[in-house]
Amino acid sequence: MALNTIVKVGGISNLSDARYCAGMGVQYLGFTLDSSKPEYVKPSTFRTIKEWVVGPRIVGELSTPDLESILQIVESYDIDCLEITHPETLEVMEALDMPVILKLDISAFSNAGALRETLVKSRDKVIFVILEKSSNSTIRETELIEMARDFKLMVGFINKNNLSVWLEGTDIYGIALKGGIETTAGFKDYDALADVLEALEVD
Repeated sequence: MALNTIVKVGGISNLSDARYCAGMGVQYLGFTLDSSKPEYVKPSTFRTIKEWVVGPRIVGELSTPDLESILQIVESYDIDCLEITHPETLEVMEALDMPVILKLDISAFSNAGALRETLVKSRDKVIFVILEKSSNSTIRETELIEMARDFKLMVGFINKNNLSVWLEGTDIYGIALKGGIETTAGFKDYDALADVLEALEVD
C-alpha cells in the first residue's frame, strides 16, 4: 500500500491502530510519552506494539519543556525521532542526537509573521513542523500555503472534505492525523481515519 503524501498518525495507543496505519503505508507513527495524557503508552505496552509493526518511523510525542525529563523518558523507549511542542527547547535538543519534529498550535500566534519567525528559527533544527489548530486563528489558509513553499509543514487539521484544498497544487510536506483509544480490546472505529487514508491511496 502507498499514499500520495507523507503521513504521520499520532496518539497511537493500541496495536489495532498501529497495524492498520502501517498496513495503509503511513510513514510516521506517534506514541504519547507524557504520563498525564489519556493516550499515554507505558514502556511495556509500547514495546509490545512496536514488535508487531514494520515500516513506519516511530515518533515519541512529548509536551514537556524540561530537558532532564525528556532525557529520562526517552531512555525508556526505542524511538526513531522525537516530537516536541516548545520551540525554545530546540537549542538543547542536540544532546539527544535524535531527529526532532516540532508541533505548533497556530492559534497561539497573533499573526502569520509571528509564526514565520518561529519557523525560521527552527528550520535547521527539525525534520519538519506539524501545524495544529486548537481554536479559531487569525492566520489564513493562503498564508500557510505560502509558508509551505519555504518550510516543511505538515497540516494537522485536515479531514476528507478539505483534503484536496491542501494537497492539490500546494507545497505542503504532508498531513498529520490522530489515532484513538480502543473502546474494547481489538475493536476500533476507523471511519474518520480511514476516510482520509483511503483518499490518499495511490492506485
